[in-house]
Amino acid sequence: MKRTSRRLLALVRDGLFAAILVVSKEMLAFLPNVEIVTVLLMAYTTVYRFRALVPLYVFVLIEAFLYPSVISTLQYAYVWLILWGLVMLLPRKWQRLPAYVGIGTLFGLAFGLLTAPVYAVYFGLNATGFWTYVVAGLSWDVTHAIGNFAMAFLTPVICRVLRTLEKQRE
Repeated sequence: MKRTSRRLLALVRDGLFAAILVVSKEMLAFLPNVEIVTVLLMAYTTVYRFRALVPLYVFVLIEAFLYPSVISTLQYAYVWLILWGLVMLLPRKWQRLPAYVGIGTLFGLAFGLLTAPVYAVYFGLNATGFWTYVVAGLSWDVTHAIGNFAMAFLTPVICRVLRTLEKQRE
């Protein structure tokens, strides 16, 4: 296959993956703190490694247009990068269901803590305000963790599908 064709296919794939992130997030928006973006990003990162950053940041840009909040845009810009980094650090032999379930669950549980610095800076919170914000959101983080736990079981399946599609493309 020509180099230009491969680049074009990669661009189309990245756009499709970003659209899947947006649509999947919006489809589950009626369930507070339950999302499949974590699972999809873990699968994209496992299969495509650094290339997973393209659909990730297209997703962040689309979300910034849909929800033009400085706070949520800043949070998404670095929080999803943390998840990507955690999956990138997984040794190949650990890229199995227990690792995905663990990372997804802990990521959901820590989401409030990870996003708290933006709130602290934006609203001028002191240390007490910061920790009050984190503790007040724990019930939402537990919901997020439970949702991520349940969804994480899909990660190996999605990885297998992506790898199969890549092999068929070659």
